[in-house]
Amino acid sequence: MLIYRVKEGENLQDIARRFGVRADKISADSNCSYEQVDAGIYLLIRRPEGREYVVKPFDTLGDIAERFGVSEDGIIKNNRLTSSELFIGQKLYIPM
Repeated sequence: MLIYRVKEGENLQDIARRFGVRADKISADSNCSYEQVDAGIYLLIRRPEGREYVVKPFDTLGDIAERFGVSEDGIIKNNRLTSSELFIGQKLYIPM
C-alpha cells in the first residue's frame, strides 16, 4: 500500500491513471469522495501485487522482463507505456 499526497492541480482520475488503479478503488480505500480530493490530502493507493524497478543504464524492456520472468507486454500494460523506450531513473511497476 502507498500513501500519496495530492499535489496542486491533480484530480482523482489523474492519480488513478498514474498508478494504474481505478479511481473508485482509491476513493473507497481512502474513505473520501471525488469532491474531497484536494491538494495536500493523503490518499491510500493499493497496487496489484508486484514490485517497483528503477531503470538503470543499458536496461531494455526485454532484459527487465527476462530478469523478473514476466512478459514485455505485461510491463508495458502495467505501466501504461506508449513506447518501449526507457529512461534511466524511470520507475516501472513489475507485475508478479
